[in-house]
Amino acid sequence: MLATGIGIAPQAAAAASGVPATVRRYAPYIYLAPGELYLPADAGNYVANSSLAWSRDGNCPDDTVADAGTVDPAKLGGGGYQHRIANSACIDHGRQWRSNDHTRPGDTKPGVPEREGFFLQSPDRYTGGQSLTAPAYFEYHPHQYVTYWFFYNFNDAPGPTNFFDHQGDWERITVRLNKNDRATAVAYFQHTGSCVVPWGQAGKHDGQPLAYSALGTHATYPSRFSPTALADGLASDTIGRGDAWSTAGHLLNARTQPWFGFGGAWGQVGSAPDSTGPLGPSRFKGAVPRDWSKQC
Repeated sequence: MLATGIGIAPQAAAAASGVPATVRRYAPYIYLAPGELYLPADAGNYVANSSLAWSRDGNCPDDTVADAGTVDPAKLGGGGYQHRIANSACIDHGRQWRSNDHTRPGDTKPGVPEREGFFLQSPDRYTGGQSLTAPAYFEYHPHQYVTYWFFYNFNDAPGPTNFFDHQGDWERITVRLNKNDRATAVAYFQHTGSCVVPWGQAGKHDGQPLAYSALGTHATYPSRFSPTALADGLASDTIGRGDAWSTAGHLLNARTQPWFGFGGAWGQVGSAPDSTGPLGPSRFKGAVPRDWSKQC
């Protein structure tokens, strides 16, 4: 079982004292769905308890790069781990790909076969996460935006199939800022898309934007009455007012985390991209929506 992160909350609370006022002001207040089993988690704990491996194409066996408990987060985010792709005889060849290159298995990336790439693998795919004291991570660009990232150890898709389940789950919302660093809109991300609510129309809790996290998938919605997306092509997300997670006291700067920039998968490799661990905060995963005009 993964570490639960006991003792992390005071660290996160202390770190929040150095958080920019704008970031703290707009930190979201999140309602988890009733019955949620996979709670917010500490990404650093996930790295510390995972192994790092390279997925190989075809019939070539995967290669363990670092055993569980030995992954160095600074090497992970800084490109200190390297590997090459395999040929048809399962012999490594060509350039060395670094752990901060885009190598997530299942993605289309120049020079790397689709199936090949780095991935973290948790020793327990059913871990429930930490608790409502888990950190939320932010990327702040003054006068432009602040994005809040949320990590969960597992994505449990609804419906009769587990084909879309996967280890690791990164979700986010983005608050758009004007030249005075005041909020003008909030973008909520669901699966492969996002939608935007003007700041004046967004739900608030003591001035902080409300977000509703979907059961199992953790996609974010602006209201418990929001039309929900098809989470796996068979069943829709479920949202509601379960436990409340106030992120304002648990904020950490994503860009100062040693694992920031890892370009592989945060989770084991499945039979398809949707069942493979996602990309995490990095230059390969945009922090803002592609289209600020798409309304929720």
